[in-house]
Amino acid sequence: MEEISCEVVRSKDVIGKSVFGNDNENLGKIEEVVLDKNGGQVRYVVLSFGGFLGIGDTLYAMPWKSISYDTEKDGFKLMFNKEKLRAAPSFNKEHWPNFADDTFNKNISNYYF
Repeated sequence: MEEISCEVVRSKDVIGKSVFGNDNENLGKIEEVVLDKNGGQVRYVVLSFGGFLGIGDTLYAMPWKSISYDTEKDGFKLMFNKEKLRAAPSFNKEHWPNFADDTFNKNISNYYF
């Protein structure tokens, strides 16, 4: 039997998990995990929101520290509601941002913190 730790998580256990707002509304699911190649830390999770069957989804890069795991929901919790999320910096599947760009990083950090 596989032992599961509360201190570490595998990417396959993050990708596809639901994200809930502070009002417990399902905001979407995690599409991707973005790592800092030099530091080895998770920099962002990418949330897919809206659309239908993966078509027309809007993507949001959220700092890993902006979400927490909710054991009761078996998903992640964001301290925003849907309206605040819609106003967050976003992108689409065809035009991913440069996650190493300082301006991008400052915009994301300023919005979520």
